[in-house]
Amino acid sequence: MASCSDTVKLNNDVRQDNQPEKIGFATYTEKATRADESNSVNLFDFYKTFDVYAWKTANNQVQDVFVHVPVEYFTKDTTGTYVYKTVGTKPSDEWGNISDNQYKSWFYESVRYWDKLATKYNFYAIAPYEETPNPALSIENDFTNIKIGDADHRYKVSSEKNLAKDITLTKDKKYYGFNKDYMLADKSSTKFQLISLEFHHILTKFNVMITLTDAYKGTQPFTIKNLTIAGLEDEAYFEYNTAMTKNGWSTKNGSTYNLADTTDYILKNVPDSIADTIQYSGYYWFQTLIFPQTLTCDTIGALTIAPNSKYLYIEYTIGNESFKAYYDLAYVFGCTQDANNKTYDMLPGSEYTINIKVGPEPIIFEAKSAKWADEIEINPNVN
Repeated sequence: MASCSDTVKLNNDVRQDNQPEKIGFATYTEKATRADESNSVNLFDFYKTFDVYAWKTANNQVQDVFVHVPVEYFTKDTTGTYVYKTVGTKPSDEWGNISDNQYKSWFYESVRYWDKLATKYNFYAIAPYEETPNPALSIENDFTNIKIGDADHRYKVSSEKNLAKDITLTKDKKYYGFNKDYMLADKSSTKFQLISLEFHHILTKFNVMITLTDAYKGTQPFTIKNLTIAGLEDEAYFEYNTAMTKNGWSTKNGSTYNLADTTDYILKNVPDSIADTIQYSGYYWFQTLIFPQTLTCDTIGALTIAPNSKYLYIEYTIGNESFKAYYDLAYVFGCTQDANNKTYDMLPGSEYTINIKVGPEPIIFEAKSAKWADEIEINPNVN
C-alpha cells in the first residue's frame, strides 16, 4: 500500500504592524512680545516656505533624512514656488487629495517615511528658505548647531530698512513684507507622528510713531521735516546660543546705519492749497527690523548737538519757525546715567515702539500794569 502525503507550502511573510507612515509637518510661530493682537502666529502669514534638516539614529548610526529641503504651504493642488515647481507637478502626485489632508497643507517632494527601528530623530528648521542662502547657512545635528554667516560673511540688517512702511505712512502695525525676518524652530525630537514646529523671531522689531499733543493750539501748519534714528548696528553673524530667547548675533564694530525720513509730513492744519493731504498725527514713521542690541545712555535731556551714542533726531516747523532736538536713544527708553539704569537691552523676538509726542507749550503772555510811583505829595501855599 502506498501512502500519500500532501505537500505543504510554508509561508513566512515578514509583516510590519502598520503600513509605512509619511513624515509630515505642522507649524506655528510665537508672537513677538509687546505686540498687539494683529500679530499672527501662522508661519504662512510670514513665509510660505521653510528649510528643514533632520537626522535619525538607527542601529547606533546617524543618518540624514532631510538636508536643505524646502517645505511649502499649499492651499490648492497646483505647482508651487520651490516644491513641485516643475510644470505639471503637484502635491497630490505623492500626498493624495490635499483638500482634507492629515499633513496640514505643508508639503515637500520625495516623501520620507518613519523608520520604525530608529531610536531617535532630530528636526531643525529655519525660515525663510533660500535655494542658495546668503550669508551661508550651517546646520548640524547638535544642540548648538545653527549658524548664519561667520565673522567674514555677515548679514546687513539695513537691507530690511523700513520695508513694512507703506508708500505713505500708516496707522496700522505691519509684520510682513521683510526680506529676511529670520525665524528658527525649536529642535524637535518627534517620532512617528505629525511634527509640530514652533518658529521664533531672532531679530528685533522697532517702530516709531509721532503724535501731536493737545498742547498745540495754533492754526499754522505743524510739519515734521526730519526724523532720524542714528547709529543702529548693521552687520552681524548668528550662532545659536542655548535658547531662542538669547541673542546669538555678533555685530561688527563700527558698522552702523541710520533710519531717516526727510519727507515733509503735516500733523495738523493742512493749507488750503493741498487740502487733500492726510494729517499724519498718530502715524508710524518707522516699522523695521533691527539686530538685538544694547543701548547705553551717554547724555540726558534734549540736546542741540548729536551725542556720541545712538540717538533720535527730530526737526519740525510751526509755520516758518524751526525746532530741532537730539535725544540719546537709551534716554528715550528711560535710562539715565545712574550706574544701575544706564543700559537698555533690545531683545530678539521682541517689539519696541517709541511714540514721540510733539507740540511745544505755547508762549502765553500775561500783562499787568505797574502802579504809579507815589514819590512825594506836597501842599504848597499859593497866595
